[in-house]
Amino acid sequence: MCGRTTSTIPRDTLARVLEVDEVEAPELPISWNVAPTQPVYTVAVSSGGARRLRALRWGLVPSWAKDPRAGSRLINARSETLAKKPAFRPLLRARRALVPVSGFYEWRRPQPGQAAGNQPFYFHSVDDEPLVLAGLWDLWRDAQGAALRTCTIITTAANRTMAPVHHRMPVVVGRDDWQEWLRPEPLRPGRLEELLAPAPEGLLDAYPVGTAVNKASNDGPQLLEKLF
Repeated sequence: MCGRTTSTIPRDTLARVLEVDEVEAPELPISWNVAPTQPVYTVAVSSGGARRLRALRWGLVPSWAKDPRAGSRLINARSETLAKKPAFRPLLRARRALVPVSGFYEWRRPQPGQAAGNQPFYFHSVDDEPLVLAGLWDLWRDAQGAALRTCTIITTAANRTMAPVHHRMPVVVGRDDWQEWLRPEPLRPGRLEELLAPAPEGLLDAYPVGTAVNKASNDGPQLLEKLF
């Protein structure tokens, strides 16, 4: 799964990198510990075809949900079951999104002979460029009609870099595939599986960090210090 990310790149820099046409997101605070239910930068295509940067709440609330608290259970979507799950299936055609992050954390379970407690690792691109993750978004309205836009991050099987830590990883979308992923139309047969494949080897670097990241209220660059 992917349950914690970092966001250390300014909004306008992300807008340039992602070739955004419209910026509707406020400038979010720099964070080394972004947790579910917090806002994250998200790119999607508007009804007019413009590439738009927004800040959406992380944790998908389906349009038909009775309670927005449902989002806390839908922070990730498994690539293998996207077309089967009612919360995700209708979004695959017209509400695909990109979720740019600086990096993400994952926890390794204790190895034989090690002390109890999961060990957090930090993953980032080897060149420190943004990681652009595959996502879906939806629009939910409360009884008064107020809108809430939310998103989820798609995960797939781990590549060799990720596998020693966890069996799942977020889907990373390459630059050449951004437009195809965002385009609000069905993908050709077999293309979804190609786009949602594990990240190429050599893209990510990983190292262990301290357990301070376990607490969502902790923040600051010290969270990224290498443990050993």
